[in-house]
Amino acid sequence: MQESRIKDFIYKIIFKLPVISQIKNKQIELTQYQAKLQSQQIELQRQQVELETNNSKLIALNEAFQKNRYNSIDSYPWNHPYLTANNISRFRIYSESVWQFALDYLEKHPEPIKCAFLDNMAQNMHKWAMLVQKYNYEVALFPNIADVSAIGAPEWENFDGEFPDLLDGTNFLNAYPDIPLEIPCYRIPLEGSQFYSAYLKFCEGDRSPLLHLLKDSLCLRYEPFMAYQGVYPYYQLANALSQFDVIYGTNIPIAAYLSGKPYCVSSTGGDLQFSTGMGNDFGQVMNLAFNAARFLMISNPHTLGHCRRLGLTNGVYLPYPMDDSRYFPGEGKARKEWEAKYGKGVYVLTTSRLDKEVKGQDETFFQALINVAQQKPEIRFIFLAWGNSATEFRQKLPSSGIENQFIILSPVGKKRLIDYYRSCDIVLDQFVYGYYGATALEAAAIGKPVIMKLRTEQYEPLYLGDVAPMVNVATPAEIAQALLVLVDNPELREHKGKELRQWLVRNHGEEKTIPLMQALLRLTADQVALPQDLINPLWDDISVDENAYHGACQQPISN
Repeated sequence: MQESRIKDFIYKIIFKLPVISQIKNKQIELTQYQAKLQSQQIELQRQQVELETNNSKLIALNEAFQKNRYNSIDSYPWNHPYLTANNISRFRIYSESVWQFALDYLEKHPEPIKCAFLDNMAQNMHKWAMLVQKYNYEVALFPNIADVSAIGAPEWENFDGEFPDLLDGTNFLNAYPDIPLEIPCYRIPLEGSQFYSAYLKFCEGDRSPLLHLLKDSLCLRYEPFMAYQGVYPYYQLANALSQFDVIYGTNIPIAAYLSGKPYCVSSTGGDLQFSTGMGNDFGQVMNLAFNAARFLMISNPHTLGHCRRLGLTNGVYLPYPMDDSRYFPGEGKARKEWEAKYGKGVYVLTTSRLDKEVKGQDETFFQALINVAQQKPEIRFIFLAWGNSATEFRQKLPSSGIENQFIILSPVGKKRLIDYYRSCDIVLDQFVYGYYGATALEAAAIGKPVIMKLRTEQYEPLYLGDVAPMVNVATPAEIAQALLVLVDNPELREHKGKELRQWLVRNHGEEKTIPLMQALLRLTADQVALPQDLINPLWDDISVDENAYHGACQQPISN
């Protein structure tokens, strides 16, 4: 007992010493801290379980959401059920009413306006800007800076030479820096760091930078910059376009939409067939951009099917404008060079890209040409070396046994290409889709017979019966037969060429189409409403057959 009291006394004395007291307090604090850490750890574990549970729910929700999203792609647009003679005819009648209203308005308001032409896919906007400039409109071309191909550079139109790689625009421009342009051209970088930085600050609470930007460019559509991924780089381009009265865009008209200014669009093909139906942000913004245009200029009947599938109701027929004073018949300089190198004969030219899936230059096509060459040793086939199937096509030649009758040349600029058209006797175009693009129209303007597949049942109502007098073929056997007939009959070749030139000037010539383009752009710039009784047939209710067709075009989005 005595010993126990002594220990208690010592214990009390020791722990009342200053150092020992501090150690004791620290031990108590440490114990409390450890308890607190354990409590926090338990809470963190609980939160982790909650986060994992919520994440699983979000993954499941996202998977369900992705299942409901899809890409809408029409790989066979000629089959769309809307493309009946009656619907196409109604669309042509509607378009003529729009033309007349627009031309009447233009006559009352002839003052020049400032027109921006956006994107230069296939040289379309460069050619059309040059034509509109003739009529005293102030124009400027804004190429798509992301298109780094040589064929997309406006300089390509005036290039009189060969260049082997059409996709290498950088080296093309470096090699030929002095090609003159006839219209102002502005290459605006896809750069929106100023906007993006201001938007981030806005989200963090510093709102002044973004609000000041909004006041600097009042007409821009700012919401899409913030709502859709990958849109903000168009800020600088959209701002530049906003300085014009009206914009005419093609291919990727997103910057025209973002500019907030009135604009029109035209389709180059793949934009509506593929891009605009994508289920991602890009596809959605593309759809908004095509939809918000005042007019979607349509030059081929199958575009109506794309409009129905994508919900677009702003289409109006505008024949593809051709500069028939630039593309016209004449003596070809290259012909003498060809004959000196490859011999005299009948020269058949293919200028469109070699693409068996899209253009139809497959094995059966190649064999048909071999059969013709074997029967007609005087024939010479000239191809330009570009396209997805160019390498495969070149590899087939040595095994043909008649390699000397197949000539593959480097791609050439449009100025040289005009001479190639003049130098040849016949032009081969495309044999899958059944619709023509710039190649057939350029050859027609120069007065050369064109052999191609043509869906006359759709063109007849669109052209009110004045269908292009192409040599219409549907099979390799028909291609071969058409070639044999034309090779043996130079008078027929001349007649078909003249007939085609007359048709082109009548339907697509500058005097016919440029006043229409001007009038539609003027109507757009002034934001003039159409008469209420002008109802676009594209507003028709979607039929049961169309619904089924559109459903068949849906494809799951691949991750």
